[in-house]
Amino acid sequence: MLSSVTTNTQNDGLGRTRSPLRSANIAAACCSLLVLLLPSLVVFVSVGTPAQPDELARLQRIVEQRPDARCIDTRGSRMFHSAAIPEVTWPVVQEAQRALVVRARLMQVLGITGLAFLTYLSVLLARGRLQALLACGLIAALPPVAHAGYILRPETLATLFALLSLVLLQVASRPAPRHRSRRPRRSMMVGGGLMLCASISAGMACEALPSVGATLLVPAVVLLAGTLQLAGRGIRGFRRRALIGTPIRSLNRRLIPWTATALVTPAITWWLLNNSLTVSVDDLAVTERASSLLPTSPLGYAVSVAMLAAGLIVGVLRVGIRFGRGARIGPDLILLVFCAVFLITSLTGKGLADPLPILPAMAILLSEGLRALLVLALGLLARRRAG
Repeated sequence: MLSSVTTNTQNDGLGRTRSPLRSANIAAACCSLLVLLLPSLVVFVSVGTPAQPDELARLQRIVEQRPDARCIDTRGSRMFHSAAIPEVTWPVVQEAQRALVVRARLMQVLGITGLAFLTYLSVLLARGRLQALLACGLIAALPPVAHAGYILRPETLATLFALLSLVLLQVASRPAPRHRSRRPRRSMMVGGGLMLCASISAGMACEALPSVGATLLVPAVVLLAGTLQLAGRGIRGFRRRALIGTPIRSLNRRLIPWTATALVTPAITWWLLNNSLTVSVDDLAVTERASSLLPTSPLGYAVSVAMLAAGLIVGVLRVGIRFGRGARIGPDLILLVFCAVFLITSLTGKGLADPLPILPAMAILLSEGLRALLVLALGLLARRRAG
């Protein structure tokens, strides 16, 4: 017994013993943290890149607090840039302007860090740690971060609020723990509070960048999917046991929170936009498109499209089969709806907007396809070894 214990432990040099399993867990945690911080490192390396004309003009407008009739910044954009700029006067010397831009871009590094962290959480809640790490790695590799992630722009703040709304909806959809299942009223209050916070976050995303209106459609599309799935179950129950045996109360308990969220989110957004915007949406300042969403090389573009198609097909089949068997609305369905809504919005748009708000959805779908290809490759390799 003693010999087995001593062979499974190692001395760390301080008189303490450390098992190989614990060392492996520490190494895995360090690798996961490195992948999670990879987008931030990629952006931090490029903070010294010369500023684009619209980025420099926006910084100057906000520092000097002078309105421009041709380019109006939203209140969220002004707050985001003001937090990044400590100065109250715009420097005249070009070198001082460049130093100010570099310091201001540290806020962009923090924004990309939050973007990667929220993407990791959203995928972790739905698919697990491996795919969450794959999504973070793809965020660092795609052009919106790899080529233009250093640009300080309001799209970063809008994307953060959209992802925060997604994570809150996912947490609210998870079943209550066992010690809370006996208190349904408290669980309903917690879930309602989370959905209200998700509605406010979606409204803040649209206030920072009104073009990110796709986040408003997520609760409505989830409600539509849940209604279709529960309608089939309700019809089958009505045929078997008539109206008395139909679980109307159970159906309402599942759909009422999503109905309220789908109605409250546009109302909060309308109130925020009505109180913050004084001009038309067409008069707001637009960020110049500094990069594409997918790699521009033919090989990279073809591989990305193939993985995107594989991820979309696998995600739809997996969520559809699970949800069609009577499962509740869960984080995986909400994540798929979020990705599908943002992807359809990008396909139907003019293609001139900055692709950063669509980046998380694209990275999540690509990670789904990459995971499917890895599982297929490992299965074929195991079969070949077994044969």
